[in-house]
Amino acid sequence: MKIPPFTNYLGIKVERRGRGEAAATLPLADHHRNRRGVVHGGVITTLLDTALGAAVIAAIPKEWWCATTSLSVQFLEGARDGLLQATGRVARRGSRVAFAQGEIRDEAGRVVAVGQGTWHLWPFDPRKVVQETRPYVVMKDSGEKIPVGKILAIGRNYPAHVAEMKNRQDRPPVVFFKPPSALIHDGDVIVLPADAGTCDHEVELVAVIGKTCRSVAEGDALDHVAGFAVGLDMTLRKVQKEARQAGEPWARAKGFDTSAPISTVVPREKVGDGTGLAISLDVNGERRQEGNTSAMSLSVARLVADLSGWITLERGDLVFTGTPSGVGPVSPGDYLEARLEKCGTLSVKVIAQKPEK
Repeated sequence: MKIPPFTNYLGIKVERRGRGEAAATLPLADHHRNRRGVVHGGVITTLLDTALGAAVIAAIPKEWWCATTSLSVQFLEGARDGLLQATGRVARRGSRVAFAQGEIRDEAGRVVAVGQGTWHLWPFDPRKVVQETRPYVVMKDSGEKIPVGKILAIGRNYPAHVAEMKNRQDRPPVVFFKPPSALIHDGDVIVLPADAGTCDHEVELVAVIGKTCRSVAEGDALDHVAGFAVGLDMTLRKVQKEARQAGEPWARAKGFDTSAPISTVVPREKVGDGTGLAISLDVNGERRQEGNTSAMSLSVARLVADLSGWITLERGDLVFTGTPSGVGPVSPGDYLEARLEKCGTLSVKVIAQKPEK
């Protein structure tokens, strides 16, 4: 048997009157009163908590969340019959806490009870927070953590990079995968595997899928993108070259742990369609890569449309869209700072893998 919320059981109805103000009404019934015919103190407390909480909700952005952390109620009169109305208003609000106060009146206008309390605020719904043991990306502003599923990466999407790698210009961009375990975040460290040879940096625009799509049209593709970030596709170049020569996959070269650093994700509405963005990478303060996403052979919309024709894209999937020219090796102790216009920066340090004991 599904138990309804206590406020539903009591029959409380809520009205948000404006920013930071709300009311809650309760027509009194037999189950609201004790043996002496007076309304239970718990009913009064719940009604007041509902009104004050609704006032707090009316004072914060709709994607925020709040919870009562303290509530003090003073009972003034005993209520017996008719309609009770509680009003609540937010007196003060900070970035993490709100203070609200209010009162309850009966049909005769008598003040039955007054109260005040505090509410903790989250700039996101904590019920959606992912445990940090799972790979995730973080949405800027809201702080929401979105679990990551697939990481699809695109190679040969900037003609200048194709030329510097001495690849054929007439070949289309190539698609490969990185495991979610390759993800790290701003301030983390890239760990270079022992005896793996040279590791190159590749700065990239990353598109984060916001909702599932399959065989989506290019004109509708951006509707399925939640936002953009700047990322690094770290590549063990020697391992990749050996795999190519043997006709084998690039999994070890591209998918080792810490090979996919990513910044926070900026909502698509604040970035646009992903074109016309300056992108760069500095190593120890020296500019190594610099370009513009308008130089991509395939745009984000085209990539999402093409990929979804073969693979179902789901919320939390990432698309690394390729790198401009200027790729080069990194060494232990190097400090990397990637920048993408409208999306901010990503800073990571490079260290060597410790030898096994």
